[in-house]
Amino acid sequence: MGELKKLFYVIPSLLSFLYIAVFKLINYKRPRVMIYTDSRGFEITKIYNRKTPWNSYINFFVKRFRCDVYICPEKHTTFFDFIFKLNSKRNYKHIVCHVGVVDFSPRPDSAVKEIILKKKQKIVDVFGEKTFQNFLNTPKYSSSYLGEQTASIVHENFIKIIAEKLNKIDNLIWVSCNPVLSDWNGNYKKKRPKNIGIVNDKSRGLQRLLNKKIKVIDLTNLGNHEVKKLTCDNIHLSKKGMKFLEQSLKTIMYE
Repeated sequence: MGELKKLFYVIPSLLSFLYIAVFKLINYKRPRVMIYTDSRGFEITKIYNRKTPWNSYINFFVKRFRCDVYICPEKHTTFFDFIFKLNSKRNYKHIVCHVGVVDFSPRPDSAVKEIILKKKQKIVDVFGEKTFQNFLNTPKYSSSYLGEQTASIVHENFIKIIAEKLNKIDNLIWVSCNPVLSDWNGNYKKKRPKNIGIVNDKSRGLQRLLNKKIKVIDLTNLGNHEVKKLTCDNIHLSKKGMKFLEQSLKTIMYE
């Protein structure tokens, strides 16, 4: 049964890779675009949409640009992964960075340390050993979750470091996080940490530190009704959310 389940994940990924590759060939004379996302980049309710551009805002751009697409390439896709990947790739007309919710979310401190240790080489390569140690020793929050004090991969103290790296990237479009409602979970079955609201606070903090040359699709001011309409669980985009983000990106890319 486990092998069969793996096939359900592998087959869509393989088909997605071929699909994107075909359109890259078709659009080889068109402007280059990079799209890098965490799990918000794909439609989460159907297994055949997992980490694919189908039923995602990404599909529109795959068909019209020469796109390098990275849809949640890591189990925990972070700014570290994005910046590390981009260090070897430049000369894009647009770079879409749909990353941040993993970095900013509170989670048990032990889980945070585990993730940071797994990304040690990338963090050291991008920021240096001293900064890696700072991330590893990130301050804890007073709020607990799953019986443990919470922390974040990117604490408020370290947002400036992320902003400094993003500010050096030409043609960047960053998609922010949105508010998380305390009285609505959508189709998410578990309880979220009580201090989950820091995700939106950090998004606002990062946006304030970004250069004006960086285009931001700002979701931090969505109202309750908009969050319920544009997401399916406070985090991941609904069908309407995908169309909203597609239109927002089109407005920037075709201006």
